[in-house]
Amino acid sequence: MSADQTPIIGVLLAGGQSSRMGQDKANLAIADTTLLEFMRAKLQQAGFDEIVICRNAPGYLNDIIPQLGPLGALHTLGQHYPGRRALIIPVDMPLLSVASLKAFAAATRDSSLPATSGQQMFPLYLAFTPAVIKALHQRTQQGDDLSIAAFLRDTHGQTLSSVELHDDECLNANTPAQWQTILAKVSTAH
Repeated sequence: MSADQTPIIGVLLAGGQSSRMGQDKANLAIADTTLLEFMRAKLQQAGFDEIVICRNAPGYLNDIIPQLGPLGALHTLGQHYPGRRALIIPVDMPLLSVASLKAFAAATRDSSLPATSGQQMFPLYLAFTPAVIKALHQRTQQGDDLSIAAFLRDTHGQTLSSVELHDDECLNANTPAQWQTILAKVSTAH
């Protein structure tokens, strides 16, 4: 089966240190569940049959090289899923809509280039081609800039103009104040 026919993997990044939040974001309570399960459910509702959770804990995909942040998780994904494609989202963006995730996956269906919405680094589409895997490896070895933006420059990442996220969808829960804002929006939506 070629990469074009292989289903896209839904990936949830949930391995951050949550230092500004003061507690593990993945375990925060939202809509009668944890943030981790809330976001996993969104990926399932968006049609992802295969979901990988990157989290440095037993039972999840742990970083091969620790302490590299999201880039370390991408590197690990490339090592475990060569030739596969993935739509990657962080655990701390609970206002991402299922409709936007579906639209993003549809817009990248035939692409081999990394892609973002242009508003933020996530959602991020990656096809784990040999060139992408090599770029991830090189970026992890350099250590001077471990940002997703630097990796996207290395790989000529594209912006998907056809997928526009609403401003609220781009809100990250990095601090307790941001979390309270997000919770208020989630409770209004439900």
